Amino acid sequence: MSYIEDYIGWAEDALIGGTDTPVRLYNASLSSGASVERGALLCADSLGVYSPVASTDDSVKPLAIAAHDFTADSIQAVTQIYVSGTFNKDKIKMPEGVDVKAFSTPLRFQEIYLTRGE
Repeated sequence: MSYIEDYIGWAEDALIGGTDTPVRLYNASLSSGASVERGALLCADSLGVYSPVASTDDSVKPLAIAAHDFTADSIQAVTQIYVSGTFNKDKIKMPEGVDVKAFSTPLRFQEIYLTRGE
């Protein structure tokens, strides 16, 4: 992996927790002014615009995981999100006081599975 890290600038961060479920990326609109880190749990509004999860109430909305660090500087900002796959639950970025366990079942319905890794 040294070649990839040194020359391409990519380093493994252990977000992806396995290959038993296909990892699928989707281009999605991010709410204006939102800033997300890779691994942040996202939810969508009724128009399909994604924003970071703020509370456990967001578990009833469609969920995804941010694939890249990104800041939406306009209303039409598009970034990539993971819509299926197996991910390391310890690497999912959540707001203070919100536990990722509350999202385990809704995520499974969307073919996003959480595992412990590393």
